[in-house]
Amino acid sequence: MTRALSLRRLAALACLPLALLLPACAGVAAPPLEVYQSLGSRQCERGGRTPAELAELLRAAGVPVQAVGCGHDGRMRPMVCGAADGRIAIIAIPAEQLATAEQLGFWPLSALPDARRLPCPAEPVR
Repeated sequence: MTRALSLRRLAALACLPLALLLPACAGVAAPPLEVYQSLGSRQCERGGRTPAELAELLRAAGVPVQAVGCGHDGRMRPMVCGAADGRIAIIAIPAEQLATAEQLGFWPLSALPDARRLPCPAEPVR
């Protein structure tokens, strides 16, 4: 019985540091999730939406926007006037807001493995 008691004490002492560290991790926020949506722009044409307009769409639905950027979806396309040009808005949001973002037509950037970030144009193309 003495040996069983000492093993319990040893196990309790081994778990004590973990029990002390876990509450410190509770306040750590999850990293933001990057979502994307096509800008709707076309080759040889002006038009589409700006990343700022798409970010405002999320904000209007109650989704906090943490960062806004531009990119390309990484897909190859034929060079044809009027075809999609692959430009996307990349927006960082809290991960728990993904369902709301998806209802608005945004998808996780991780779904586009070949996507790349590009500088946003100084002036929106209209």
